[in-house]
Order: sequence, then C-alpha cells, then structure tokens
Amino acid sequence: MSAMKKKLLRLVTVPLIAALSLTATPAFGHSTAHAFTSSDAETAIQAFNAKFWDPGAKMFWKDSKHSNHQDFWVEAELWELVMDAYQHTNDPALKAQLRAQIDDLYEGTVAQYGEDWTNNPFNDDIMWWAMGAARAYQITGDTKYLEQAQYHFDFVYDTQWDDSFASGGIWWLNSDHSTKNACINFPAAQAAVYLYNITGEQRYLDAATRIFKWGKTMLTDGNGKIFDRIEVENGPIPDATHYNQATFIGAAVGLYQATGNAVYLDDAVEAAQFTMTRLVDANGLLNYEGPNGDLKGGKTILMRNLGYLQDVLASQTDSKYASFRSSFNDWAAFNTEMAWSHKNGESIVDGNWAGQLLAGTYESWSSASAVQALTAIAPQEAPLRYAAKDPFNKIEAERYNSGTGFVLEGALEGSLQLGGIQPGYFAAYKNVNFGSNGAIGFIARAASGTGGGNIEIRLDALDGPKVGTLRVEGTGGWNNYIDAVTLLKDDQGNQSTITGTHDVYLVFSKTKDDYLFNLNWFKFTTTDPTATDAYANLKAENFNTSEGLSKNEAGGYLDAIHNGAYASYKGIDFGTGAAGVSVRVASGNQGGQIEVKLDSLQGPTAGVIDVPALGSWDNWVDIMATIDDKLAVGVHDVYLIFHGKDGSDYPLNLDQFTFSTVKGNRLDAAGKLEAENYTSAVGVGRENGGGQTYLAGIYGPNKPYAMYNYIDFGTNSPTKLHLQAASDTSGGTVEVRIDGMNGPVIATATVTGTGGWQNFQVFSADVTTPVTGKHIVFLLFKGNDWLYNFDKFTFGDASVLSAPTPPREPVNDGIPPSEVENVQVNRDDEGISLNWDGPYDIDGDKVQVLLYKDGQQVGTTVEVKRGVQTAAIDGAAAAQSDTIVIRTVDRWGVASNGIRIEAANQSSYTFTVDGTEKVQNGSIYDDYQIFTFRVAANGHSIKAAQITINGERYELDPQAAEQQLDIDFAGQLGTKDATIIVEDSQGNRIEQSLQFEITTSVNSMRQLITRFAESGELAGPIITKLNNALDQVQHQLDKNHQDQAVKHLQDFVKHLNKANNDVKEAAKQILHADANALIADLSK
Repeated sequence: MSAMKKKLLRLVTVPLIAALSLTATPAFGHSTAHAFTSSDAETAIQAFNAKFWDPGAKMFWKDSKHSNHQDFWVEAELWELVMDAYQHTNDPALKAQLRAQIDDLYEGTVAQYGEDWTNNPFNDDIMWWAMGAARAYQITGDTKYLEQAQYHFDFVYDTQWDDSFASGGIWWLNSDHSTKNACINFPAAQAAVYLYNITGEQRYLDAATRIFKWGKTMLTDGNGKIFDRIEVENGPIPDATHYNQATFIGAAVGLYQATGNAVYLDDAVEAAQFTMTRLVDANGLLNYEGPNGDLKGGKTILMRNLGYLQDVLASQTDSKYASFRSSFNDWAAFNTEMAWSHKNGESIVDGNWAGQLLAGTYESWSSASAVQALTAIAPQEAPLRYAAKDPFNKIEAERYNSGTGFVLEGALEGSLQLGGIQPGYFAAYKNVNFGSNGAIGFIARAASGTGGGNIEIRLDALDGPKVGTLRVEGTGGWNNYIDAVTLLKDDQGNQSTITGTHDVYLVFSKTKDDYLFNLNWFKFTTTDPTATDAYANLKAENFNTSEGLSKNEAGGYLDAIHNGAYASYKGIDFGTGAAGVSVRVASGNQGGQIEVKLDSLQGPTAGVIDVPALGSWDNWVDIMATIDDKLAVGVHDVYLIFHGKDGSDYPLNLDQFTFSTVKGNRLDAAGKLEAENYTSAVGVGRENGGGQTYLAGIYGPNKPYAMYNYIDFGTNSPTKLHLQAASDTSGGTVEVRIDGMNGPVIATATVTGTGGWQNFQVFSADVTTPVTGKHIVFLLFKGNDWLYNFDKFTFGDASVLSAPTPPREPVNDGIPPSEVENVQVNRDDEGISLNWDGPYDIDGDKVQVLLYKDGQQVGTTVEVKRGVQTAAIDGAAAAQSDTIVIRTVDRWGVASNGIRIEAANQSSYTFTVDGTEKVQNGSIYDDYQIFTFRVAANGHSIKAAQITINGERYELDPQAAEQQLDIDFAGQLGTKDATIIVEDSQGNRIEQSLQFEITTSVNSMRQLITRFAESGELAGPIITKLNNALDQVQHQLDKNHQDQAVKHLQDFVKHLNKANNDVKEAAKQILHADANALIADLSK
C-alpha cells in the first residue's frame, strides 16, 4: 500500500455571494514504491481457496454467495491457476495442498461432466481442458492427463479444422459452423505446443505452426491487435480482448521456444505492446472487461501468458528486446501492485483493478486475475499512482478507486454502470482536478426502476465536506437513462464552488426505496446545468417563449395547445450530438406531431415525434423518435412546434422531454430483421445453434423486451408481421409497439410450442394499426413461463426469413493489399516450399508466387488463397529460377508490387570434395579425398546446420566464426546416404539428400601414405616398404595379373603388421581396411 501525502482542505467562506468555495492543493504526489513478494502470491491463493473452493464438490464456487459452481471452461482456467500456484510456492504444506487440489479439481469436474467432453458444443471449452490436462501431465506425470489432452486436442483439430471457409482455421462450435474465433484457434496452437514438448511428435508442432500462421493472418491486424473472430456472414470482427491477446502471446512464446524462430518472439512482443497501450485505462491499468461473464476474468489468462513472455525476455541479449523488457517489467509490476493494493480485508481482489471493492459479491473468475498476476509476474518495486481525472468530462462510474456494495454491470448506453445500488453504498474517485475556475454544477447519468434516491457529493473522505446533493428521480425503468442534474449547494443552501484537486466521494442515500438507481457516469460543470442539459428531464413548462398554448399551473405541463403553437428553450447543450428524443405526452382522440427545430421557427428540423391518439388526457406515455445527430450538436435554442392531425387543435399535452445519444441504424421493415441485432434489450440472451444466432432465455415474468432503433416502414403500411421462433413450452406472445414501450400496438403474434427449442417455425399476425415512416420499435415478450427462442422477423414477405444472408463484402478501395512478410524459404529434394504471414487486409483475397530467370518469368504462376500461407514449387521449376516474387491480390484483382527473394541472398551451403568439386548425387569418390561442408548466412544468422551421413551427425557451431567443417572417409568404404539441413534465424530452411560411394585404389592408398607420413602417423623404413609393395601391385595390374597383385597386397599387409612402432593404430586400421577391400575386389 502506498502512503499518500495529503494537504489539509482549506474552506473559504464568501458571505458576499453566499457561496461555499472548496479548494485544495494537489493531494497526490509521487507514492512510495512497493514490491509485492512471493509470499503475497501464497497469501492470495490461500485466500482465494478459502473464499471460493468447495472441497465437497471439488469445484470452485461461481461467486461468494456459493449458489452455483463455476462454468465448465472457467473451471479449466482455475485448474491452471492452481497449477501455477503449485509451481510457484516453496512452502511444503501449501505445495502438498495444491498438489492434491490438482487431482481433486479434475475428479470434481469428471463427476460433474464425465471424462469425454466431445459432447460439448464449444470447441474452445474442450481445448481449455486439453491444455490444462497437458500441463497437469507435465506436473504430475499421470498418464491419464496426457491421454485426455491428446484425445480432446485430436478430436477438435481433426474434426473442426476446415479449409472451405477463410482457407483454414478451427470452428468455434462443433454444432454450428458460422464463425471461427480467436478463443479456439490460439488456445489450440498453444495446446499443440504443449503436446509437442511432451511427446516430441512432429505432428503437434506442425499443427501449432499451421493454426498460428492462419490465425495471425486472418485474425489479427499484423501489428499486435487480435481480432475476436471471423464470421461467415459478417467477416472479421476486430474486437480485442485480454484473453485473446493472452493466448496469441502464449502460443507465440511457445513456438519461439520450440523452433528458435525470432519472428514468433516479435509477434508476442507486438501483442503485449498493444495490450499495454490499448487495453488499459488512462493510468496504464488493465481494463475491467465486464459485464460479459467470459471476459471479466480474462486478465487471469493474460497475466499467465505475460509471465511466460517475461521469462523468455529475461534471457534475451538483443537490444530491441532489452528496451522493451524494461518498460514491460515496470508496467506488469505496476498492474500487479495496483491490483494487490486494492484487496479487501480477506485478501480478495475484485476484477476491476482500478478500484478497491470493500464489500459486496465477488466472483471467482474475475477475482482470480490478481492471484494469477502475483503468481506469474516477477516482483519488483512499482510506485502506485492514480491518473488525474478531469471532472468536466465524463467520469465513467466503473472507474471508481474505492467503493462498496454495488455490482458492475452492462449499461445499454455502452460501457459499464454501477448497479444494485442501495442506501449506504458509496464510490470514491481519487485525484479529481477541478482547476482554479471551479465547478458549480453536477450531472449524473442514471436510470431507476423505483422512486430513485440521492447522491451526496463529498470531498476527500466518506464523511468529508458535503458540497451538494443530487436527487435522482425514478425514470420508469432500470435502462431508461436521464441526466440527473443539480446546482451544487451545501446543506444550508449556499452555492458550492470546488477548485483544486480532491478525492470525490459519491454517497448513495435513500428517499423511499431500498434499491435506488443505476449510475453510468457523472461529471461536473462550470455553469448551472439544470435548464440547459439536453439529456436531463426538461420540464416543458420552463420555456423561454411560447405562442398558442397554455401552462397548466397545477400539473406543470403544457395544455390547450393549438395547431402551429410552439415553445422555445434557449441554450440547450447537445454536446457531441443527440440521436434521439423522448417526450412524455397525453392525447385524446386525435394526436399529432411535435416538430423539433433548431435556433428559430424557420431553422432546420432535427426530428419529428409522432404522437398517437392515446384516448385519455390522464394517460401519460413516453414516446420516442430519432434526431439528426449531425444537426443536434453543440449549443442551440430548441423550438418545439406542435401540429394537430389534419390541422386540428389540441393534439396533445406535453409534460417533459429529454434527448439521448443512442444512435439508430436504418432497418428495412420488409427485409430480414435479425432479432439479436437489437439496439437495447432487457431479460434476453443470445445463443447459437443450427447456423443461427437468436434470442434465448426469454422468461415472461421478467417482462423482457427488445428495442430496435429504427425501422423504416416506407410510405405504405405493411399488413403482416412474420417471425421465426421455437419453443419447448406452450410459447407466448410477441407484442409490437412503436415509439415507446407504451406506444401504440401495431401487431400481436402468438407463438405456440414447436416441440423443441431448436425447432423453429414461422408465425404470422396482422398489422392492426397502419404504420409508415421511421419508428423506434419495441418487441414485448409476454407470457407466464419460459417463452421461446426468437430468431428473426419481417413486415415484408415471409420468404425473406428463409433466404440466405449474403456475406458482407468489403468496400473496393482500389488499393492493393499490403505485402506478405516473414517469408520462409524451405528447399529440399522435391523443390521449394514457401511460408509467410499476411496479408492482413480484410479485402485481401489471394497470394501469387512467380519465378524469374534473368528477369523473365519461367513456369506458371502459383496461386493460393489468403489464409493458406504456404505454396510449393517443384524441383525443376526451382532449378530454372534465380528470383521468386510473391505478391498479394484483392478480390477485385488489384495486385501489389510484390516482394523479391533473390536466390543469391538466401542462406546456402556447399558440400565439396578436395575443396572445389561439388559432391554429386550417385558419384564415386576415393577415400583419401577430404569432404568439406560449408554454410553461408547471406543476411540472417544461422540457427542450425548439420549433415547426417549413414546416421552419424556432423554439426556446425552457429556461433563459430568459420562456418565449415571437414569430413574424412579414409577407410570408411561403401555407400553413403547424406541428409543436409540448414536453418537460419528467420525460419528459412534447406533440407536435401544425396547418395554417393566411397571406394579405394592403389592411388588412394598412396595418397593416404603420403598424408600419414606428413602427419607423423607413419615413420621410418615402413614408408618405403609400403610404397614399394604398392608399386608392385600397380605393375601387376598393368599386366592384368590380378593374382600377382593380390600377393603383393598381402605383402603390404604383412609389412604393415610388422611395423608396430612406426605406424599409429588409426593409420594402420585405415590402410588395413583399404588393402583388404582391394584384395577382396581383385579376388572375385
């Protein structure tokens, strides 16, 4: 924990203006550096187990309420967390406990799900367990874990890799082939590396390489950002998340360790750099990726794999890695220390590392991430810091630094919100810099399904000076957001002005209900926001000018509105742009329109709200419409002009209005409308099955609905609604309303049981209220039970529901795709094979390989689809060329310039005899000749160079200055099978084989005698005797007297045997072998 120095708060009272001005000097200087320790990791895992482990079920609880156990795939990740903690600790008792827990967790999972997980439709779920099982084998040596890892990896890879879409990759689901996701492909690559390390089987390394290279090209931008998935219909979805970054990094590190190819390490570093700069807050702290249950614990997987990267970087000497290593280690330590500094009294850290959740509901998946960080990241000093917050821009509520009680959940307007807020809860925000001019107003973006509550604004402590209280009224729903606004005043009614730097405490208090509101964001203002904030509830009666209407003093609304009447409101601040408007109206039997104009009665029309005939002046209804967000930007005077139906008076009464920033997208009412593509929804989930994505989990008593902003009905009203749904119960109804949840009903469709949740059928209903133009449409799902799965709907012809959706095509920009990179050239006896990364462009379609000789193309162009990432060139074509050109082509045929690979610039070898003559396949050589194996790097350092001859390996030292070695076959006669392998640091590889023969002769033996004499291995009279014997052998051979030649060879052997002191044993053995070989040959 860091010790922060605080200055005393200075209160200055200014009676002249009856204002309380609060100032402070900066409260947060540099903090004391702290370093988490190894024992902190042990404390964290023990606290985690105490909070979440269920020893009876041998599984982890999902949260601190202990109501449900963790999901199948998350249990696998928590299994790895236990393994990491086991490998980390040196405490004997804790190590024994964690070792037992590794087996226990597996047994608990098997008891719940069985040993065969191939019935799980999610391939990534299966792969997480395959990866965990491989690691469990590495730790325990228990073969059941290895068998599980191999069985489940093989099932997914062998059955779910598919080339027909995107030229490769593994499908996310084995039950539905509509998307290939990063969350299955990179874990699969990582699992394959584990299995290669365990078994040494090349097939696993080949699989890891193939999956990773496909994924890098099809699921990344080539600069470290990992995409979520690529869909059949919509193409790449470029959302980056912690756990996808994590497994890309882990797979890259593993492949680097397995192959030594530095490109993989560069890939890991780029992905880590992206994570450090793009998936963090302003303080450099990793974001909280809730509310999605899968993502909120993604930092667990991320920190584990960043630990792997940190370990590898520690041994790198290259300056480029050393520079990154320093900043990376600092950043990783800062994140870990910040997380641990926010532990609660039980040493549990919430998944939102920016804040300390003192009490509330903790989830095991999100809380695991801090435990993993402490376990995986190397300790070092890390000063704690809190980035200065700008109070005059939105401060997202989830960016709290301390708080209690609430939960973080998704806000339908985007980002996250504080939910479940009850009286006594609070959220604190450190280091808020108000500057010297100060703040006098406060805005909170909130929604309430009850009567709301209050927000007390306090400074520097939970019980610090109160500078204002904001009343948040009920908004009619937990997703109906407004700007709640106030002028800052103390309890005595004096205006407050806040200057300087403070900690801001938002303390939530009760008005009448136990649940208060959801809080999305807040900000302060330098002016009074109560009359000018476009997104607050603006009371219609507070107009600046009006004509043709009255103000109901008792009710505070506009009535007696005539056709053509107007009311104006000055200085309404739309900020960056309003996209919608909501009005609270009542109407009789006519209805009409409200036209929204800007700056004058003749100004541009920003939107029109159609108000139906509601039939009662006492029935107040919220009606919505779209606003032109290109017009409603900045500060404008707003004119509301009222039009009665057919020019009649009294179209409506208006109570209040507010604007919203939620933008709509035009949907054609006659087209296929996918139910899951809603603008906002409550009480529904999404599922995949049968090639479809649909709304599921629809439970009628929860009052679920979905809103679509907006649907264009055109100029002619439809007559029918058709929808596709499935139900394993008795079904329910779909009620369609326009422009508000209480707006006019235009259709009601009844969905009956279909005999199964996947048995989709089409149901139809009449459109009972004519509708034209653009409208915000609400679908209300009604019934008393689980209702149905809802797939799609249309107001056009029912046939569009079954029509295939054409894949989304990228826009033709006329620009060729980027070039491929990291090309690897592999040469062998069959020819050349090429591997590469890229192109990463979404519109990239294929890669072409062309061969040239002296500037002229030879052979035919080799063409492969993007995603294949490899091409082969046969030996004949390769032999004819001196240059390879690789270019990329988009789907419209626009080609890049291409990159050139010159044969002269590639790593190469020579295998020669007597220093100059190239060893030829099938040739015969004398055994006195010296063979030389030499390697040229030509730009890339050599990683490995070897020649294996009849099973004996000769290797060059990559670090040696002289990249050659000599091989002597003296006395080693017979057929030689040689395999030559050369690989450089970039993965370029040569592998070639040849066969040659080593023989001997009289001349060869003479040459060997000369060599041995010069080396001192032969000395004295024996040299003359041996040479004389060979002279006689040659003389007899010249006369074709082979029998006499044999006798002289036998004399040669006798001389050799008698010369014990004049010949070294090695030389004797070689000359013996040669003489005996000649004798055998001449005796045939």
